Amino acid sequence: MKILQLIQKPQRRGAEIFASQLSHALQQLGHELILVSVFEGDGQLDFTGKQIHLQRPISKRLTDYKSWAAFSKIITEFQPDLIQANAADTLKFAVFSKLFFRWKQPIIYRNANQMGDFIKGSWHRRFNQFLLNRVGAIASVSQASQDDLLKTFRFPSQQCKVIPIGIVPEEIEEKRKAAASYQFSQPFLLQIGGLVPEKDPLGMLHIFHTLKDKSINLVFVGSGPLESKLLKEIQRLSLQDRVQLIPNQTNIFPILSQATALVMPSKIEGLPAVILEAMYCKVHVVAYGVGGIPEVLRTGETGFCINPEDQAEFLSAIHNLLSLPPNQKNQILNNAQTLVQSKYTLTKVTQDFESFYLDILDHNS
Repeated sequence: MKILQLIQKPQRRGAEIFASQLSHALQQLGHELILVSVFEGDGQLDFTGKQIHLQRPISKRLTDYKSWAAFSKIITEFQPDLIQANAADTLKFAVFSKLFFRWKQPIIYRNANQMGDFIKGSWHRRFNQFLLNRVGAIASVSQASQDDLLKTFRFPSQQCKVIPIGIVPEEIEEKRKAAASYQFSQPFLLQIGGLVPEKDPLGMLHIFHTLKDKSINLVFVGSGPLESKLLKEIQRLSLQDRVQLIPNQTNIFPILSQATALVMPSKIEGLPAVILEAMYCKVHVVAYGVGGIPEVLRTGETGFCINPEDQAEFLSAIHNLLSLPPNQKNQILNNAQTLVQSKYTLTKVTQDFESFYLDILDHNS
């Protein structure tokens, strides 16, 4: 097959990283791939095949006729069998290009979150329904994401499939060998991700502030619009000696491997790769049960899955984790790693995508 993977922009974000990994894995199976990004960005992606970066301004995403034309030209020259639009604005971009320039290839949409959480009103719902009406199939990252989509929009369920993200164990093992840029003198909880409202770093800070065990620290890895507010709140709570902010890392594993637990107080998620990576690395996970997280995180079995936005329960789970005897901690870690190795590797996920693509092409023919 000839497959065009469309991403929002070159950046080290979950959807783009996974699209790059999937493109590489599909190429290894003998398929021909091009990775195309739409908007301006300077992140380095791991895909070693052909990449085309349009570098268009995101401010014109609803009126950028020039970029839709450029994308149509790429399709005419490459002649892919299908186009996969990977989350965010890629769906709008692909649909508008197809409407204006009448190319025929099916669009497969990668639903990497819960679309219903982002709908702002009836007009927004109708607009997204308009876009989905022009999609050939949808691959959702979790059962929760698919259920939410089918509840929010009209779309044939037989043209939907749940295909999670997958990790690359060999790549993780190699990255874990890298020298650590940061050393930590105390045990620490780790939150990885953008400092944005939906990730709720301020909520995590307040949970940490009430933690009875003062021998453990908190580390944030990421950046975003809440950074200055977070720093001010750290000062207000006199936590400068126990809370550390680290910028985005191209290789998170030397830090992740040192953590006592990964914490994820997100309000909205699909199925975060970092949870699977932590589970594989035998790092405990405490997270709110949003999106597809409850599909992998089961309290007392593979981690600690908390009722969304229940800070008291989140705090209690951290206390419980820290007080568990070593044999129980190890059993949870072993269970988590086994689950990831059996169901959430890139090799398995790539085979699922390949099968899904072939089914869609067969259906269209």
